[in-house]
Amino acid sequence: MSTRRRHRDESGMLSLEAVMVLPVLALMLLGLLEVAGLVRDVLVLHEAARAGVRVAATTTGAAAPSAAAIAAAPELSDVRVRVSPTSRRDGDLVRVEVSVVRRLGPVSHTLRARSVARVEPAVGWSSGP
Repeated sequence: MSTRRRHRDESGMLSLEAVMVLPVLALMLLGLLEVAGLVRDVLVLHEAARAGVRVAATTTGAAAPSAAAIAAAPELSDVRVRVSPTSRRDGDLVRVEVSVVRRLGPVSHTLRARSVARVEPAVGWSSGP
């Protein structure tokens, strides 16, 4: 009889433990999904910086590289692009930095990606005498 009584007394313990653990597991899952979203955003930013610097290596000015970087990251809103230098010559190094502000809970993070390339020589262009 004591075995039967003990079995009846412990039968509710599993549901009580599950009720206590499930919210913690749900919060951990939500946190993991938030971090995965940040990682995805960083990867998209790196691709945007790469696309922007590729255009910057073959053109001059900042408008075309900025447009290429923004077009490479359509799922990110409010992307900021910085191209330096804006006037370039063959062989110069050009840098494109792309950044976006993301929130993770109550904290704001600025995610950045930078890419560097050498300006390519223009085909059929003679820069010297």
